[in-house]
Formats: sequence, structure tokens, C-alpha cells
Amino acid sequence: MALLFYLPWHLLPSPFAAPVLPCSPMARKYTRPILFSLTNGLVMLLLALFWLSLPRTFGDEAFLIKWTSLVKKTVLGIDPKPEAESFLYIDVSRSKATIPAPDPLFEEYTGYNHVAVTDRAQLAEFLTIIREYGSDIPLVLMDINFSDRSPADSLLQAALDSLPFPKVAATTPAEHLDTLPPPIDVPKGIAMYLSVDQNFMKYPLFFDDTLPTFPLVALEQLEGVEYGDARWGKAFDGRRSLSNPIIDFRVRPHDLEVDNRYSLFDMGSLLFQFTFWDEADIRELLSGKIIVLGDFYNDEHQTVFGTVPGPMIVHNALLTLQERETLIHLRWLLLLLVLFFWMSWRIWHEEEAGTRSWLWSRSQTALGKIVADSIDDTFFLILGTIASYLFFNIHINILILLIYLKLVAWLLRRFVFMHSGLEEE
Repeated sequence: MALLFYLPWHLLPSPFAAPVLPCSPMARKYTRPILFSLTNGLVMLLLALFWLSLPRTFGDEAFLIKWTSLVKKTVLGIDPKPEAESFLYIDVSRSKATIPAPDPLFEEYTGYNHVAVTDRAQLAEFLTIIREYGSDIPLVLMDINFSDRSPADSLLQAALDSLPFPKVAATTPAEHLDTLPPPIDVPKGIAMYLSVDQNFMKYPLFFDDTLPTFPLVALEQLEGVEYGDARWGKAFDGRRSLSNPIIDFRVRPHDLEVDNRYSLFDMGSLLFQFTFWDEADIRELLSGKIIVLGDFYNDEHQTVFGTVPGPMIVHNALLTLQERETLIHLRWLLLLLVLFFWMSWRIWHEEEAGTRSWLWSRSQTALGKIVADSIDDTFFLILGTIASYLFFNIHINILILLIYLKLVAWLLRRFVFMHSGLEEE
């Protein structure tokens, strides 16, 4: 990093007036800070993109992500919602069956161990009704793991094979490594929920950088988009994308419990109701909707919006992909580059002048001086991530950028300007 400060700044031509000689004081006055700000701004942009590509983020930033999201959605009223008729939530938490499980010690089936799984005979019955009465169904999304074998597997497989609509189910990394044929043959994606300080924020699009996760496979089944590696990072639909996006929750439990904007049906109860419903009512309920099946009561995860069921998280991740909010836009890159260029220009002139704020001068401890010296940079980075989220729906991680800026400021002070002391502004 220190090499940035030993570049031959004085030999570079000025980008301004032609009559000014390259080595004149006027050329040095503008050329060095401009070139430094541009170089450092690009480094910050690459650092921001790299940090966004990681599957985790700092837990301390959950506070900023939460409140910027709440302000945007509640105070500013910028909270686009999917149409109520575009999807249907089906809960399978009460539709369970027990199957034999191997002994945890001897790894053999002894007849004394059992596990509860989604009742596959009941699920097959529901899928059969979807086939008979549904029409124009974009996707049947099953946030259900079929890794355990069940006596009703053949019945469920027959129902899936006869289903004329796109479908996708959840799986685990262990099932991908299993050499045996899977119990149920259906398009699958890895379901995973990475959390920081017990808060889910990011949904990776790939596991182990190669295997597509649940929302991405769902998008492929829904729209037929292609995904894979790009020259730098990942891409889908032919465009570069963030590989670990922070999910924007368009649908939240509040929409079900308070606003009653959307409906959640119990699968067993719905199957019973279908026995006395008119066929026209069944067709109206099922047709033209993405059908999301999963456990909405036992499969729960903590997020910045409180406790959210796993199937709802997957659905929100799919909505994020459908809206192409993970794609890297040139306008977004330019917004960040302008911000980082200006902040680099600012710290160059601040270190050149050797001045500090009155708050820094009045701080009695090293920690107090660090905090006082970071307030303004933190404020501008917060404004930057707010602007990024408001206009592009992308949060940026500011803590690592703040640490980097402080390191650059120290390097400028230590190796370029070499002030013996600092003056109060």
C-alpha cells in the first residue's frame, strides 16, 4: 500500500491547462492529488466489491442495514410489494410422517429411532390437485428436503413427474456429495442461511463457489436464465452479479399477521377444504401463482426484520433475483467511484495541511482521538451506503472502508507529508 505514495507524481502531465509545464508548482498542485484520489478511489471500489462478494458481513453493520431499510420502507414509503395474486404460501409444518432412522451410535436401523419428515403421500396428493386444477403456474417452489427415504417416495415421484409446471426443491451439500441416487429426482438447489450475530442478511448464490443455491436454481426453472463464472466474479442472465447479495425483504411476516396482505394456508386443512369446494374456486386459488411450500413455523431465522420463516426468505431471495437487484450497474459503480474519489481528495488535503478538528484536539486519550478523527469519514460513508440502497437497493459495507481510509491517512502522514505535529482547524 505504501508504494502508492512513492509513485513519480511530479513527472506526470497536468490534466488542466496546456500552457502549465509538467514540473511547475501549478502542475504538482493539482496532478498529484488528482492522480492519488483516482487511484485510491479505484482501490476502495475494488475493496467494496470484494467485501460484498464475501458470504458474511460485520455484525455491527446489521444496525445500519436495519435502520436504512426501515427508514426507506416506513418513513419514505419506498416499499414495493409483489401482487397478492402472484404467489401462494402453503405451510407443511402439520403435515408430518415418521420414518425409521439409523441409530446415532451404531449407524444401523434398529427400529427404535425415527425422524419426522414432510408427509410425502399428502404432498403427492396436493401436487396432483395442482396438476388437475392449476393452470399457468410459473413455479412450484418446495422448501422441503427430500434426502431421507420414505415408503411414499414412489408416490411422490409419480406426482412430480406428471406435474406440467416448473418445480424446484431444497437440498443440502451432503446430498450433493452422496454417491447413491437421490430418493426424489427433481431440480434442486442448496438451501443455506448464513447469519452474523444470529442475524441472517446475505443469501449466497453459490455454495463453495460452484454449486448453485436454492434461489438461483428457482430462477433458472422460472425464467430459464443461465448462470456461471464471469471474467471477474459471477454472472447470470449474461451480466455480472453480486455473488452474496444482502436480501431486501419485500414480503415480511407483518404482511401476513397484521396487514393480511397475503395468505398462508395449511396444506392438510386445504386438502380437506378441497373436498367440498367448487372446482372453480380451486382453480381460482391455484392458477397463475408461484406456489411456495415449506415449514413456516419451525423453520425460522432471525433477520434485521425479526423472525422470518425459511420459505419466506427463499421467496424474497427469488424476488431479489427476479428484479435483477444483484446485477452490477455502471451507474452504481460511478456513484461509488465519485464518493471514494472525493473522500480520497479530502484526506489528501487534510493530511497535506496537517490540520485536525477541535474535537480531536480536545480528546485526552488515543481512543478518543481515533473516534474524533473517524466521525466525518463515517458520516460520509453512511451517506454513501444510504444513497446506494435508496437508488440501487444495494448496501455497501462501510467498516472495512473506514479502516482502510484511516490506514491510508496514516501512510500519507508518515511517508508523504511527514508532519512533525498537527494543527487544530
